[in-house]
Amino acid sequence: MSRKGLSTDIIIEAAAEIISERGFDKFSLRELADKLGVKAASLYNHINNLSELTSNIGQLTLKKMAEQLYEGLEGKSPQDMIYHIAIGYRKFAKENPELYKTIINIPTTGNLELIEEGQNIVHKIYPILNSYGLSEKEIIHFSRAIRSSMHGFITLEEAGFFSNETDIDESYAKMIQSVIALLELKKNK
Repeated sequence: MSRKGLSTDIIIEAAAEIISERGFDKFSLRELADKLGVKAASLYNHINNLSELTSNIGQLTLKKMAEQLYEGLEGKSPQDMIYHIAIGYRKFAKENPELYKTIINIPTTGNLELIEEGQNIVHKIYPILNSYGLSEKEIIHFSRAIRSSMHGFITLEEAGFFSNETDIDESYAKMIQSVIALLELKKNK
């Protein structure tokens, strides 16, 4: 019998909060159970195992990230859409560093459904890139370049490599503007 009011969604949200606060490496089902005021065994009335819970946390994180990246794009130019997505990506990673790590590790989970959900988020940028007249192959190349630029910048920033007095936000904006300028050049050819 499960505790009244306990649900899979509540468990996933609580687990995501713990991971956000302490990191995935320090997450345990015991701590989750304590946070929810139940015995660890009670969690198994709602989840099958830690792997399933991890996948559910990944799905929740992808959903939250997609909302940050793609909401508010209506009526914007392709350049502004890419800029909005890039700023939202970095903001999400900075505000949710531990959850961001779960997104980056999705390909290693082997969970095909979760991997596909992650790919669907990436593919949402394809129509924007298509507006630049790129071929299918070029869209994939630019998508990879944009994601790699954002992730690389975030990783270096998190590691403390940008410690001089030059404004980090300005550097990030210039990087994204450079990608957009390259797309504009491709469009005009």
